[in-house]
Amino acid sequence: MIMKLIKRIILLVVVIALCVMCYRHFKPQIAGFFSDRGISVPGLTDDTEVFPSSQTVTDEEGHVSVIVSVPPTYGDSITDEQLEQLVQNSEGRLVAEKHEDGSVTLTIASEYRDELLSQMSSYYDDTVLNMLIEDQVISITHNADYSAFSVTCDSSMSESELLTLSGKLFAIGKFYGSFAGFENESIRVDIVNSQSGFITNSYVSDDMASGLASDARNWAVDTFDNIVNTVVDTMESAT
Repeated sequence: MIMKLIKRIILLVVVIALCVMCYRHFKPQIAGFFSDRGISVPGLTDDTEVFPSSQTVTDEEGHVSVIVSVPPTYGDSITDEQLEQLVQNSEGRLVAEKHEDGSVTLTIASEYRDELLSQMSSYYDDTVLNMLIEDQVISITHNADYSAFSVTCDSSMSESELLTLSGKLFAIGKFYGSFAGFENESIRVDIVNSQSGFITNSYVSDDMASGLASDARNWAVDTFDNIVNTVVDTMESAT
């Protein structure tokens, strides 16, 4: 009788462990399934805006500006002091407005946008991407506007690890694209097997935004805050 009870307990523990492993592995796909059907599941799906968006406008005098809309997810991490410093360092070429919901609207003159993009690019290549190259990730390359990435990695990386990494690269591409004035730009990540040299999988931001892994989302918020700090410090030292 006692042995049967012990066997049932062991079986129950094994079943629970398998369920937890499956949930963690397929969480992004499950989140995407519910989000695509307009169903919100607390702790699983996230209805907040995932990335900043932008549009390019031209005034009556022909001056071109980029209007970047930063959602509360990222806007909350930008302090009033940072915004004031951004505006001050821009010498009138950037206007910032923080809203009650925590979102931020940045209006950037085209010539100043190019300076910001240069700073972002240097920060990405010198710091951020190098931080992502570790363990099974061997190399990460990208095109000029960070809309396409090629990741060479070990075949031992799991699907969930690849999804998380792709989510982080989506953030990099979306941040750059929003400041460049690209509207609704799609980011693509190709996974290359280090042994065969062939592309084994591809991820596209349009297909995964609603199911972005929470750790990738948190990483994106921290990275955006670091980008703002980097731009503030660099532009301040240049004035």
